[in-house]
Amino acid sequence: MLRVNIEKAIEALRRQIDEAVLIHHDEADGVCSAALVKVALEEMGYKVRTICLDKLFPEVIKKALSENKVVVFTDIGSAHVRSIEGLVSEDGLAVIIDHHDTSPSSKSNVFNINPELYGYKGEKDASASTMAYLFAKNVDEKLSRLAYLAAVGSVEIPGEPSGLNKLAIDNALRIGVLEKSGRDFKVTVEGFMLSRTRASQIITILASVGYYRSGVEKALDSCIKGFTPEVLKFSEALEEERKKANKALLAILTRRGLSKMGNVQWFDSGGLFKGMGSKVLGSFTSYLSYQKLVDGDKYLIGFMKISREIPGYGLLKEDYVKVSGRAPSELRRMIEDGVKPPLSKILPEACSKHGGFGDGHSVAASGIIPVGAESEFIETFSRLVD
Repeated sequence: MLRVNIEKAIEALRRQIDEAVLIHHDEADGVCSAALVKVALEEMGYKVRTICLDKLFPEVIKKALSENKVVVFTDIGSAHVRSIEGLVSEDGLAVIIDHHDTSPSSKSNVFNINPELYGYKGEKDASASTMAYLFAKNVDEKLSRLAYLAAVGSVEIPGEPSGLNKLAIDNALRIGVLEKSGRDFKVTVEGFMLSRTRASQIITILASVGYYRSGVEKALDSCIKGFTPEVLKFSEALEEERKKANKALLAILTRRGLSKMGNVQWFDSGGLFKGMGSKVLGSFTSYLSYQKLVDGDKYLIGFMKISREIPGYGLLKEDYVKVSGRAPSELRRMIEDGVKPPLSKILPEACSKHGGFGDGHSVAASGIIPVGAESEFIETFSRLVD
């Protein structure tokens, strides 16, 4: 059924060939999946314009679908199926290629290519880049050569590769674009020649820390052509910048402690990540969730005020705050056992009650709320947990 859905989406795309807007997430899985889909669309004959986002703002969905007949979403969009269905025109086409929690599409011109709908777990069996790889190789079998991008994008999923991720990695090994290297894999394509884990880190740094400095464009280009010495040097400078910000924020939180109420603990990043994409908040919150100052049984929430600017799109109409939620180790087990509610359910619900939105996985989710709604959000979130 998955392959049938992919083939139907490709068939619909072939009937619309002109221009397409490709909206994607701002980390390795989002960039790798976008690179795969971009190459596949261009192979069909499309002219492709990309927009990179950390969160899929409703106003961006509305504008994209009202001004373009074909809009493709990669590693972003699964939580917004109903909105996309309500906004796509009768002669328009929307394709969502993702692995986050979702619901089936009920419209014939909205295709939702998501492993969760076909018996796989998006948190374990398939990254967005693996789904994009399956899409690309069905457009043209010669695009199987890009299997290494599925391997790099799926690094964000912990543990041994399984399900569709394993299938993509096995394909990459078979055609020689990947090789086993200790406990990891090494990309053997010219311009890479480094572990898939390191490649993933570099792409995420470029797209998130360098979000406002053409980092996304450099990351997309590198996925297809390989890393140049200049790009690697740029990524090293960005990585050092992020490390300094992380170290400074951790020192502040260690000294002051986290704010706490009931089942929730939270912090505000202040202006320490200014000039970086908001994805850096999620990366820091994940890192913080393993530190001793964090209570292992409480939901961890981080806040960061974000810029109105979206490169390649324009300015947002309002000022927003990014919300990142993570489940520390003990809480993670409680969620998996059904003792505590998943973040993918309660964080988006809390955001929506304060004029925002959210999405994500059971133990890692994020959202957007208006500036000034942080305290009320925490109260609502705490009530939902209880």
